[in-house]
Amino acid sequence: MTIMYSLLSALFTVFLYFNPLSSTSPYETAEYFASQDRDADSYDSFEFFDTFGTELEVSAKRVVHYVERSTYWTDIYLGDDYFEGYSSMALEQEIKGELLHMNWDDPIEQVEGKVIVLPMTDTSLEKSHTAYTSDYYGVIDNDEAANRYLGKLAEAGAAGYVITPHPNEPDESGFVIVSYTLPIGGTGVDGEAAKAFRDGEMIVIEPYREEIPYIEYVQQGEGDEEIVIMSRLDASWKGDHVLSSVSGSSVLYHLLEKMDGVKTDATIRYVFLNGSGFGKEASDDYLAQLKERQPSVKTILQLDAMGTGDDPLYIRTIGMKRHSFLETEPFDALDVTILGSSSLDSYGEADLPLAVLSDSRLAVYDLHTEYDNLDRLSNEVMEEQVEWLKQWLITQ
Repeated sequence: MTIMYSLLSALFTVFLYFNPLSSTSPYETAEYFASQDRDADSYDSFEFFDTFGTELEVSAKRVVHYVERSTYWTDIYLGDDYFEGYSSMALEQEIKGELLHMNWDDPIEQVEGKVIVLPMTDTSLEKSHTAYTSDYYGVIDNDEAANRYLGKLAEAGAAGYVITPHPNEPDESGFVIVSYTLPIGGTGVDGEAAKAFRDGEMIVIEPYREEIPYIEYVQQGEGDEEIVIMSRLDASWKGDHVLSSVSGSSVLYHLLEKMDGVKTDATIRYVFLNGSGFGKEASDDYLAQLKERQPSVKTILQLDAMGTGDDPLYIRTIGMKRHSFLETEPFDALDVTILGSSSLDSYGEADLPLAVLSDSRLAVYDLHTEYDNLDRLSNEVMEEQVEWLKQWLITQ
């Protein structure tokens, strides 16, 4: 009997991981989301979002949006020759200029408008398999010396950089572990491309862009006003992003189910954002849509760290702004704290009524660390939060 029970339990677990709709609780949904490859570079991620909720039996209309994003791949044009490149950070803008080979300790002179060719460093080679690990406070472990030198190149007017393979790994592409805040872009290349580069030749490096899907459910109300509830369901280079995406998305998923058939005056839009980190690509795209119907948008609420039970629910807004809906129940009972710089800054610039709902002040320090895991979540807490949000929406 024990063996049979164990076998049935294992089969249920496998079934759950392949069918999220078999889940019966927010925690089981979180387990499923965490089990999926949600890296925006991945085909599995595309398929996950493209089919997300297709078997969900709710009356809300399912809408798939597609947004263009830059990838870590690059297109390189050198005269009539074409090469592929790969960057440690997604390239956003085209790089164009004359090639100039340098070493990391060379004096920086007459580099304005040049694309600097540099060899892969020992540090980046050593970190290549553990890139972007972080400490308890979320500080990323980059190639600091390379960061400083590339920063100086940017200050001197260099157009960009190219990283050639490390001498010890000539068959691998060059790679440098840099900070996403660097004011200069670049790409890594393989040995074949590196051999073709000559000083003075004009090179053009373009970001390779692709479309990725994100999902919206629209529950039509009887009036003209709209409420938008968003969550991030993306991931980037490390971990499942339980605290920043899985927890809020699990709450939102079950809220959508609980609200099925409930009549409201406001139209409710449930949005599961996607992107290469913090849902920026989908967030920016959705903002453009919101601006077109701004007069009708009553509330925009993003679910952040949820289901932890670390703290009572609280709200973060840009500049601690108290939007009108925060003066009504049940938001009037919540603390309001400041929302630091994020991918949502543009919502504030558009003067939209945005607030971020969380229940963990510790989460901001624990993101991308060993503490960012499913053990932080409580099914009981998530169910309470689903009910809290449902009771609010019923009055809208």
